[in-house]
Amino acid sequence: MQISFYGGINEIGGNKIFIKSGEKTFCFDFGLSFRDMNQYFSTFLNPRKLNGIIDYLYLGLIPAINKIYRNDFINPFKEKLMKGKYNIVPSKDNLIDASFLTHAHLDHCMFLGFFKQNTPIYINWLTESILDYLDESSSNPLVPNMLHFYEAFKLVPKKKTANGEIEYKRARKGDYKKQDITRNINIINPGEQKSFNTVNGKVIITQYLVDHSIPGSCAYIIEEDGRSIIYTGDFRRHGMHQEWVENFIIAAKKSNPIAIISEGTRVPSIDKYKSDDFEDDSQSEDEVKRISGELIGHHDDLILFNCPSRNLDRILLYYELAKKNNRILAITPKIHIYLEWFKKKLATFGENEINEFYKNYDIPEYNDDYLSVYLPRKGWGRFESQDYKKYERNILNDGNYINHKNIKVEPEKYLMYLDYFMMNELIDLDQRKDSILFINSTTDPFNEEMVIQEKKLNAWLNKFGVIKTETIHSSGHVNVDDLIHTLSSIQPDSIIPVHTENPETFKEFGLSSNIIIPQKRKVYFF
Repeated sequence: MQISFYGGINEIGGNKIFIKSGEKTFCFDFGLSFRDMNQYFSTFLNPRKLNGIIDYLYLGLIPAINKIYRNDFINPFKEKLMKGKYNIVPSKDNLIDASFLTHAHLDHCMFLGFFKQNTPIYINWLTESILDYLDESSSNPLVPNMLHFYEAFKLVPKKKTANGEIEYKRARKGDYKKQDITRNINIINPGEQKSFNTVNGKVIITQYLVDHSIPGSCAYIIEEDGRSIIYTGDFRRHGMHQEWVENFIIAAKKSNPIAIISEGTRVPSIDKYKSDDFEDDSQSEDEVKRISGELIGHHDDLILFNCPSRNLDRILLYYELAKKNNRILAITPKIHIYLEWFKKKLATFGENEINEFYKNYDIPEYNDDYLSVYLPRKGWGRFESQDYKKYERNILNDGNYINHKNIKVEPEKYLMYLDYFMMNELIDLDQRKDSILFINSTTDPFNEEMVIQEKKLNAWLNKFGVIKTETIHSSGHVNVDDLIHTLSSIQPDSIIPVHTENPETFKEFGLSSNIIIPQKRKVYFF
């Protein structure tokens, strides 16, 4: 087998990994590099849709690989793309025989929509549900094409003129027929094997659930002729579902691994590792629950909290604490839709699958006494339908929501989600100074943009005299000690670090495996 890397090298995120056996090529993740994107773009400066994939190629956000990208993004620009450093031509042939996704974070899935329409994409139903939810709720123009295919620069009939000629218009989302937007999406269940015949023999690819900060996260074992290559994706061993990771480790070791492609998000520099000058005692989800529970139990007024909005474990943790302390968890419309989307998918499953999901994620019902949706004022501030997006209008029309008036009158009843982009709600909530507790349950800032945002958030909280806690957060990524234990347990011949800024530090772990520091586009033979 051969491995090539086109992202995730000397950086956190942006994973793009190709594994080839014989004539078949398998892609694992095709994500966004936040580092590279933030180097050039910001909130109001983005790649141009009018340029197809050229902006992304020119700035190195996606690799120049022929026969993987959709022709509608190539044809209008083929003279430019066929020349020089790109060498990309329109083609019916597809280099990718199958694409496997580890999870629905954008640094792993963002550019799936650039693949050809017939590219087989393998995901589990949890990840499909999240991508479907993002299609409904996100304003990111790339998201709708992850699960669907909306042909770019498409014209559709508008009307006939007086002389019988047809007038055309640019296609909008509603103008596409269902059969035209279908992608080759394949749902794979954890533990299920997918078999591919190559000239070298049979390749078997198996997905294993792992614990991370988003549901559906998984690792893959790729087996051929009694040996395997393992891709960990993003994982941790201190979360709510440690047994998933242990099961994966056992299977990985049994597969006789010739190489493991391992994440190393939290691996420090060599100097910090040698001097033990780094934080590796991250809180577990159990500790987040314990510390948050103590704070909530001792505060008598309004409590706000912020956490990653797609971290289902964390959302349900705060629901459980709200219920225990006789409070109502007030969530955003987006979080509400997120919860409901899983239920929508579950409605098509059998009893065993439903029970298994609720054993891991006990989502409350919409009319639960300890759960409510907080609807902010928009438009003219009158809670009128035209001021809200479709998914918000459904909540508005149901009437099953609360607003600032409810919380202003009885603040002690609520545990309310409030992130940076909702800070102006503090004006409407209008609470007395030093009465509000803000539970900070997100990761500490780790880049310049996040530092700036954190300063603005603190300015809001200080303005209203809100009491902010220390960071109460459990990382979605494995700590160094657990990573070393994982790699030594699996015992691969070689270890290839990705999703890390410090791959060289792996050589200091004292492992018996050969450490390979990957380079972009270089082919590694196993």
